[in-house]
Amino acid sequence: MGLQTEFISVIDEGLLPPAELFRPTSPEALVLSPAALAAATMQELIDDLPEQIALLDEQGTILVANRAWNKTVIEHGYLEVLAGGNYRDFCAAKAAEGYHPAVEAVAAIDDICSGKRNFWQLIYNGQERWDGRDFQIVFRTIRVNGQRLILVTRFDLTEIVELRRFKHESINALLERQSDERQRLGRDLHDSTSQLLTAIGLLLGSLKEGHSLGSDAVDLVDEMQELVTEAHQEIRSVSYLAHPPSLEKLGLAAALKSIVEGFARRTGLEASLEIEGELDPLDPTAENVIYRIAQEALSNVHRHSRATRIRLLLCLRRSTIHFIVADNGIGLAEAIHARTAESGTGLASMRARLSEIGGRLTIRELSPGTALIASIRDGSGGGT
Repeated sequence: MGLQTEFISVIDEGLLPPAELFRPTSPEALVLSPAALAAATMQELIDDLPEQIALLDEQGTILVANRAWNKTVIEHGYLEVLAGGNYRDFCAAKAAEGYHPAVEAVAAIDDICSGKRNFWQLIYNGQERWDGRDFQIVFRTIRVNGQRLILVTRFDLTEIVELRRFKHESINALLERQSDERQRLGRDLHDSTSQLLTAIGLLLGSLKEGHSLGSDAVDLVDEMQELVTEAHQEIRSVSYLAHPPSLEKLGLAAALKSIVEGFARRTGLEASLEIEGELDPLDPTAENVIYRIAQEALSNVHRHSRATRIRLLLCLRRSTIHFIVADNGIGLAEAIHARTAESGTGLASMRARLSEIGGRLTIRELSPGTALIASIRDGSGGGT
């Protein structure tokens, strides 16, 4: 057993309180260096915390580390990053092996030591003995007795990441089931109800041509034929929105363009789509949510808003994606009043979809009309 391992064992077994390590044993030792004083203070503060915590000086040397840090590095055989070792050198060695998170960590330490930054964090996947686990590491500048030190905090996020992954998979499965059900209803409407309406239209035409009807009866038949035509068009529109072009095959931008053009043809409304900024491939869940919101919003405008024009805008602003649907209809308040409940307009469904991925829905009243703004943080990057 090495000296460092014995040192840690003494602390872990409670035989020597951390403060005793820094207590002067002679009059000459009464004056502690700022680093030693900071280490003594930090040891007492951080030892019982579950996160892995270490305190570095500006050269990257580990002044002190808590029990969680020491236990983890000893279990995995990384004794060079116990107290007294140099954490920057350790990261530099891993960076030389091509481990990208270590490359970023070395750059961050150098930036902090040069004063370019005071904070840095990264979420990354472990390697070697930590392969298959997810971590977040944070570097933060602190000052103790005028000396600048680096506080390193490391979190094991594996369980949280797995829970998020399970949540996303569950959401996607739910959205798929909802999509399948919508498609089934759309097919049923198109295949059965549309055929019945067609048959009714033919019968009305036969009635009008094969019988001597008074002018009032002819007018009534004409009105019925117009209603049948409107109902048929309504079913075609609803069926199309329930079973739109494939997002998976076309990609988000092309699928949105296709659904807007199809919607305009079937409803007679003026509809347009604009895309601003370079939209890199998004998280599939985010793309699915944006696409379903477009479906729901177009359906709501068609059914409730009495609009003649609708505009969709997809844009990237910094690290946030905004999807805006604006119409020139009667306005949201009147539409909700007509439906008696917000859930009737589909807003609850949109909010639920967005909240599941950390997004938000904002509603703006226009003059005339309404704008719905779905905002989603672009989480496609690996770290911050």
